[in-house]
Amino acid sequence: MGAQPIQLETDRLIVRRFEPSDVRDVLDYSRCEPADRFRQRNVDWEPTEESALKWWTPMIAMRPQEAINWLSLVIELKSEARVIGNVGFNAKRTGDHLQGSIGWTLGADYEGHGYATEAAQALLDYLFDAVGFHRVFAMSSPANPKSWRLMERLGMQREAHFRKNCYVDGDWDDEYVYAILREEWAERLTGRSA
Repeated sequence: MGAQPIQLETDRLIVRRFEPSDVRDVLDYSRCEPADRFRQRNVDWEPTEESALKWWTPMIAMRPQEAINWLSLVIELKSEARVIGNVGFNAKRTGDHLQGSIGWTLGADYEGHGYATEAAQALLDYLFDAVGFHRVFAMSSPANPKSWRLMERLGMQREAHFRKNCYVDGDWDDEYVYAILREEWAERLTGRSA
């Protein structure tokens, strides 16, 4: 059985599966300054075509229900016809139900324009409506307000503050956990369309 097509479209973006021709754009948006520790934590490939292709190629055929580790989708900016970041998720099955986490990364030049919020909204619509998720959560360092404020804009609620939970670059970091339930997302959609 082939991969299920995933192409989520918003006013400004197309959120879709990776294609090998995207690798140069992926490398462009994943470059960061040494001090940009949050973007570095979200880029799981080395800055080479070979490494990026090795990491991204399994995503091409992975079924959403099988995304036990992670399934990333690229974020394409329509006006530039280029990939500017990614949004992704994992899935955990509990009986007949699915839940999981989401995350995102944008190139530094594309932050502050609402693209991550727009892509995450499209992904939440897809996960709740098409895939049938019951609950979605996301995690962020308290020192990364861009990320956890985006979670709040999505209507996610802070459920936990784990102290010194994440070991990164030889140091312990705190993490916030935000989550939203399918019925809460549906209520927000009703409010958005009213």
